[in-house]
Amino acid sequence: MTPLQHKRSLWVGTLVTPWIVPLGIFVVILTDTFKEMPSINVAIELFFMIVLFGVSFTYIVTLALVAPMAFWLKGKNALSAIRLCIWCTALGPITMFIYSLLLNGLSTTFNRTHLTEILFTMAFGLASGLFFVWFRA
Repeated sequence: MTPLQHKRSLWVGTLVTPWIVPLGIFVVILTDTFKEMPSINVAIELFFMIVLFGVSFTYIVTLALVAPMAFWLKGKNALSAIRLCIWCTALGPITMFIYSLLLNGLSTTFNRTHLTEILFTMAFGLASGLFFVWFRA
């Protein structure tokens, strides 16, 4: 076993992590546009929309791509926070592209792939990976 080998259950990370990115995006949107929101009702509607779509999509990504990789690495006795964070960082831009594709359609997403957006989504992927390894029981 390597010194970086993961020793605890992965299920808590699998259940909690899908909430991190949507709530983080909600905070970013809220702080960026709070001055333009006409009422608190808009913020509440935004929250429920992000929770409804964002958390659902993130659970699909976590169950389809993150958890299987974590269990595969654990089976190979190679699971570490570094490897899982690298995997989640790489998944960030890909999954955000697919999510925006589902919401906006193909025509609007291809024109908006800028370096800052890629770095932003990589940061959310890294945060997701960090919380995945941090929230394990």
